[in-house]
Amino acid sequence: MPYLSASNNPWLNDAVEGISTQNIYVDPGASGGQAISDALVGVVPDDGSIAVVVLPEVAGKNIPYSSYILERLTAAGDHDTVIVAVGDDLQAASSAIDGDDALRIANENESSGGSLRDQLVETVQEISAETPTSPGGGDAGVGGAVIPLVIGGVVLVAAAVTAFGLIARRRRTPAVSTDPVPAGIRLRVNRLRELRADYAAVPGSPVAAETAAGIDALASHVEQLFIRLDAKAGEDQSVLAEAEYSDKLARLVAALDRDYLLDLLTRPDLWDAPDERIAEVREALSSVTTQIVDNIKQVNARKGLLFQVSLDSLIGRSELRDWERQFKQSSGE
Repeated sequence: MPYLSASNNPWLNDAVEGISTQNIYVDPGASGGQAISDALVGVVPDDGSIAVVVLPEVAGKNIPYSSYILERLTAAGDHDTVIVAVGDDLQAASSAIDGDDALRIANENESSGGSLRDQLVETVQEISAETPTSPGGGDAGVGGAVIPLVIGGVVLVAAAVTAFGLIARRRRTPAVSTDPVPAGIRLRVNRLRELRADYAAVPGSPVAAETAAGIDALASHVEQLFIRLDAKAGEDQSVLAEAEYSDKLARLVAALDRDYLLDLLTRPDLWDAPDERIAEVREALSSVTTQIVDNIKQVNARKGLLFQVSLDSLIGRSELRDWERQFKQSSGE
């Protein structure tokens, strides 16, 4: 199945637009939508910290992976927490509390047996209760409005805009998640680990086995990078890494997903130039992993991060280009 785009997934497109101006978006096609909306009005904070989106089950058909809609909505707005219900599937992502805790709360309420309205209300209340309150107006973060982004003599203007937006969002919520891995990066790492299991399950394919090992190494190294940045580096370096790898990991997730590399390995007869395509993705996986290892060494040596890897070969593939464009649009790049 092809990846969805904004034009052929109107539910997601409308939701992205909806939460740009409001904290609650309930699709007109969602079952019991008015009752859900009325119940949420009484519990969702009006400070913009939490957004809740309710979509009909059909909105989740043919998406690239299970957290795709949540990831798009998290990137599209500036809410600290996003809670999404697609049919009866309930998910949440948060930068105000541990991202895994937010997802756990949503999953536990989903399996509670209550109505979707009650599950959403309880999820909002539990995440709100676990969110630390701001201690006041002090700002202990990065002192200036300009972030130095001169890497190898080149000023990365686009990365500067992205990184500045990330710092601005963090400043609004001084409370720091106990997970040093940013919520958006955590979503990608979790998806990589899901894909790792898919590749490991392919019988009799050395390439699939090697890819599974490579995905596992990448996910582990991403976590190590942000853990060490959190312990040893300033916030500006962590934000730079988040801006860099949100993009890189999103491209890799698209290329490694079931509809592309996994399908190439299991049904190469259905693709043109399968060997070339497979080599491109494997090279991208290796290159990003190598760069992250280099970044970890730079953090350990108290040096600034250097980013030199490009994944332009993946963008050149028409099958992946549309998905990449959607990601950039939804993240405001």
